[in-house]
Amino acid sequence: MRSIVVLLAALALVKIYTQDQIYRSATSQALIDAYRTKAISACRHDVGNLLGETQWDEPAAIDVEIGRNDLGIGVWDANHPLWEAAFLRPYLVLSPAGDASRLKCTYDIPADAADVARL
Repeated sequence: MRSIVVLLAALALVKIYTQDQIYRSATSQALIDAYRTKAISACRHDVGNLLGETQWDEPAAIDVEIGRNDLGIGVWDANHPLWEAAFLRPYLVLSPAGDASRLKCTYDIPADAADVARL
């Protein structure tokens, strides 16, 4: 009887994990499809852009990230004005193709702004 309960619990965990992965991948793909052109345009026109405009047309990778760890804000610092940007906002992170792989463009979806930085 104990083995049946353990088996059912394991199956429930596998089901929950699978559903979560499907949801996350579908949500990520929907965000990428919806904001890809805006992100590429914002990355091209960023003041700190170190590449020509054509390098961002076909990025090597586009990833969705929630929050930014490069802002230097702790999770306990909830009264900081940038806390929402550091932990709650969705971002598209674009990596250019070719020789410029040491750069990345972080597109802030709610603010409609991009930031190109060297890794």
